[in-house]
Amino acid sequence: MKKTLAMAVGVAGMAAGLAWGAGYGIYEGSARGNSMGSEITADPVSPSVMYNNPAGITELPGTQVEAGVTFIKPSQTIVTDLPQGRVYTHGRSEWWTIPNAYVTHQLAERLWGGMGLYTRSGLGAEFPFDWAGRYSTQKAKITTLDLTPALAWKACDRLSLAAGLTMEYFDFELRRAIPTGTPFVDPDLHLKLTGNNYEIGYLLGAYWKATDWISFGASFERLVDQAVKGEYELTDGMGRKLGDGTAHGSFPIPGKIRAGTSIQATEKWKVNAGVVYTMWSAYDELTIHYDPALLGVKNSTTTPKNWHDSWRMQLGTEYALTDSWAVRAGYVHDKTPDPDYLIDYMVPANNRHLFSLGFGWHNENVSVDVGYTFLLIDDRHVKGHLADGVWDGRFEDGEAHMVSLGIGYKF
Repeated sequence: MKKTLAMAVGVAGMAAGLAWGAGYGIYEGSARGNSMGSEITADPVSPSVMYNNPAGITELPGTQVEAGVTFIKPSQTIVTDLPQGRVYTHGRSEWWTIPNAYVTHQLAERLWGGMGLYTRSGLGAEFPFDWAGRYSTQKAKITTLDLTPALAWKACDRLSLAAGLTMEYFDFELRRAIPTGTPFVDPDLHLKLTGNNYEIGYLLGAYWKATDWISFGASFERLVDQAVKGEYELTDGMGRKLGDGTAHGSFPIPGKIRAGTSIQATEKWKVNAGVVYTMWSAYDELTIHYDPALLGVKNSTTTPKNWHDSWRMQLGTEYALTDSWAVRAGYVHDKTPDPDYLIDYMVPANNRHLFSLGFGWHNENVSVDVGYTFLLIDDRHVKGHLADGVWDGRFEDGEAHMVSLGIGYKF
């Protein structure tokens, strides 16, 4: 299956080229969820369970709302082994913001409705315009926003099923250099691509409260192909426009399968565990189409990706200190989907480890949650392929700090 991409190459992580979820996925859906290793698939305590599993909202009586934000500050070092020696490129480190909001309402004795507003994909990378990898990426940014209405039905006292739509807005920007003669010697041209699109997918969920102390949850999110249409602009080193036109293609937002369990080990102690299977193999190549032809000769460009499906293992725990206060912790191991032989600077990362802590407070109507996550990325050797602008080298010191805040209210 061939995948095309008008938005070109925008698959990198924010700031220093760091993607904080494997590939270009985002898994930060709420402060409580983040502090428990993102694992609340079978733990429907608040409306944010919609992010993992909409079937869980049948455990939420009346009308409930929740809103929050995750602040992320990533950093990354890219080492390039050039003929003149080793060069270390440090990307910018700044705070990025991921918001979320949810509302649930019991419509009938066995029917619930819910709405979520959040993001599941997004990245960005920014490097110096004259850096060694400029023919691969100078700047890339993807922004998505998902609006997800869902209905959940309580089939019996212990089993609930759900279905919903995912209405996703997708926006991108890409900049990279194009050599005019001998690379790194003759002056470069600069290509800028922008575009956006809307697409609709669907999701399914199931929740089973097997006993009073153990429950199970599962959900499925369908693959969405973002058929992006945009524009391109070509300039010289002085910023003078040399050409422009349209660019188009499609970009896969991969399908996901989640499965999790929640165990009430004691009256005060809860343990959650689960997995996420992401179907990254949908991203097998990246193609950009240009009209008129780029530089008068290139109607399209294609880069093989050959990503593979990957697993994300999630573990979280919560301990009730009092009737109002709880402390939480979590761990995540997130496998990278890109093969070693096709590494590039659009996703300069590797397998990830996430370590989380948090606490929550609630009374009869109000809840407040705070979480912190440290993300550590394994170093990775890079085997160069200069045709794509990638040098021999390494990705080093990849990490991110995440701070999450959330507040909820029960009417």
